[in-house]
Amino acid sequence: IDTLLDFLVRYPVLPILFFVLCTICSIPIVILLIATQGIPLHPNCRYLISFWCISLLGVLSNTITLYAEMLFYDKGFAPLGIIDPPMRPYFLAIHSVLYASSSCFEMLLAVDCILSTQQPHVYHLSGVKYSTLVPLTIFVYIIGFFIGYVIYLSGYHVFGLMIYNAIDLSTLMVNSFGIFYCKKQYESLYGKASLNARYQVNEAYEMARAMHPVYFGSFLLKVLGMMIAYTYVLMMDHFDGPIYALLDAGYFTAHSFNCAFSSSFLIFLHKPICKSVKDLFGSKTMQEAPIVTVESNTSETTQKYFSMLE
Repeated sequence: IDTLLDFLVRYPVLPILFFVLCTICSIPIVILLIATQGIPLHPNCRYLISFWCISLLGVLSNTITLYAEMLFYDKGFAPLGIIDPPMRPYFLAIHSVLYASSSCFEMLLAVDCILSTQQPHVYHLSGVKYSTLVPLTIFVYIIGFFIGYVIYLSGYHVFGLMIYNAIDLSTLMVNSFGIFYCKKQYESLYGKASLNARYQVNEAYEMARAMHPVYFGSFLLKVLGMMIAYTYVLMMDHFDGPIYALLDAGYFTAHSFNCAFSSSFLIFLHKPICKSVKDLFGSKTMQEAPIVTVESNTSETTQKYFSMLE
């Protein structure tokens, strides 16, 4: 292992590796960002997914920058600690801002699915709620700045990591409740509410259901990254520089894979997004949209309406 560590320090393997890895991992995020702009999502949902994608792209871009800095470091091409090179803590703090904000946007998306079913007939016809979303977006990035400052600039590593864990666990729990709640709301409204109301509740349920395996898989990858982080934080006095380089590479590899996994799985699991991506790459089949006649049977009308979206 000493030979490997010496090789990583002497040659720019890690900067090149992370440039290639992060570039590849960014592809599904860009595709998701483009695909969500052309499907019938509520503007609030589209806003949150868009900023989630922007934060994920920010994580990857910052990781590339973090390792590109090593190309100009006179002690080698691998980081030797949190504060070595000297500018590294600031890049790590930026990573924390983007990582935490992506997790917060996941939670806000789960909350939005629940709130959209409260008055679905009103929510369905409403536009994007900038008066709420913009302050929330600013607050999300403030949380990220706080966590980054606590971990990397003030040295309270364990406290900052615990905040990460709390956000990720809360997101998983909120979305689990959202799936149950949205399904219950749809069943209670079936045949009793307007088509728009039922469509809105169904859209919220489908989004929550598609995001759940995304959140769960993402949580496992984040746990892997956190295990590496806790290992270093709790035993940093026993690790030398090259060992830190390996832990650091493992940590950012887990986060990079998480970005790609989350976006790819949402594309695969959410039918309208998946269809939009297929259309984007030219696999669109030219068909006329079926005409749905208005009937007195609300159950049949609803089934036909939703079948057009598949």
